[in-house]
Amino acid sequence: MLTREQVFPNRVAGVIDSDDPEAAFRACVAALEGGIGTIEVSMRVPSCLDIVRGLVASTGGTLPVGVGTVSEKDVVPQARLAGAAFVATTIVLPEVAAACREQDILCVMGALTPSEIELARRSGADVVHLFPVQAMGGPDYVRWLQGPMAGTPFWVSGGVEIDQIEEYLSLGVVAVGLTTALFPPDAVRRGDGAVIAALARRAAAAAGAVWAS
Repeated sequence: MLTREQVFPNRVAGVIDSDDPEAAFRACVAALEGGIGTIEVSMRVPSCLDIVRGLVASTGGTLPVGVGTVSEKDVVPQARLAGAAFVATTIVLPEVAAACREQDILCVMGALTPSEIELARRSGADVVHLFPVQAMGGPDYVRWLQGPMAGTPFWVSGGVEIDQIEEYLSLGVVAVGLTTALFPPDAVRRGDGAVIAALARRAAAAAGAVWAS
């Protein structure tokens, strides 16, 4: 199993969700070329696992790709066979965490309230996915959690903007997930890789600024 550091090498992840698999694949390639370190392909994307295979093949397996919005444990071995580096859920699913342990793949478990976060950790989550973090107050919510839940490895997503990356990373989160901020639906639909690559460069630079500080 890859470590958290290996799965999130620059602590920024692009999360793609589109009803057009070809457009989704092209968008992910553009984001990776722009400097995004990690990609999550939602199970809502048609042919999701084929996209994961394609991204893993096109990068030679050097950039981590995961499967997101997983709701069934049976998806975990399929994700592993596709070459996924991690599996992510949006809610607490202990059976998915157990399947991840069996398959030796990193588990990102969705949770939001303190009780859910604790349950996710006890269920075996390697990373706790705070979603939708902006609805709970964004960075301020992470600050509130740091007291009673200090040391919890959080991945934040859901309404996060590129100009918030530095603040989130300075709070010690494992990774920041970008959805429409990195993959504007119109740009994905048009196949405008230049726009997506430019956004990816901005996001990667914001993450790099935290490392340099």
